[in-house]
Amino acid sequence: MLQEIGGTLDGTYIKIRVPEIDRPRYRTRKSDIATNVLDVCTPDMQFTYVLPGWEGSAVDGRVLRDALSRQHGLRVPTGCYYLVDTDYTNCEGFLTLFRDQRYHLNEW
Repeated sequence: MLQEIGGTLDGTYIKIRVPEIDRPRYRTRKSDIATNVLDVCTPDMQFTYVLPGWEGSAVDGRVLRDALSRQHGLRVPTGCYYLVDTDYTNCEGFLTLFRDQRYHLNEW
């Protein structure tokens, strides 16, 4: 039996301007200068958690570990899980979608 879906979790990049000396840390794998923002939404698209400010070079798993370790950080409600993309790993409270599979949410 599946637990209740608490929502979705993903990272997004927001392009920013930083001093020249900081650019290597904020350079994404696509060479943009950006900040990595972790966001969590409920199934009805309401934001429940946002963690801005990570360097664009930070991988999503590292940002998630930071969010979980903070005193008032991200918490997975008991009996729920978050759907995450393949940049994350399956673990308690997080369910990774299949790699290279297209999902059409309007069919659900």
